[in-house]
Amino acid sequence: MTHDEQFQKLLNVKITEDWDSDAELQIYTQSTADGYQIYIITNDPKELDWENDVYYNEPSFDDIIDRIKEIESYDNEPPIIYCSDFEEFFNEYEVEDYIEQNKDEEDEE
Repeated sequence: MTHDEQFQKLLNVKITEDWDSDAELQIYTQSTADGYQIYIITNDPKELDWENDVYYNEPSFDDIIDRIKEIESYDNEPPIIYCSDFEEFFNEYEVEDYIEQNKDEEDEE
């Protein structure tokens, strides 16, 4: 099992870089009219909560994990998360560290 697969299993989610309008959470960047890049983590891109969904600076790994953990799972299926660039938002070192810190919890289940 790859680190990405282990990571998703620990979080009980499916992270995809393929656009999915039904995704429970969407993580992506967007350019402003004056050429700046903003970062967005939202449950509904049609109704952005500018105070909580839009970041001027790249959100931290912990901020992203916290948002993922807020998602409720329905139908016993892992929620789908759209992420425009997995490697940009989920640094390999941080993913490995997260797996290492949390794999004991998975082993206990």
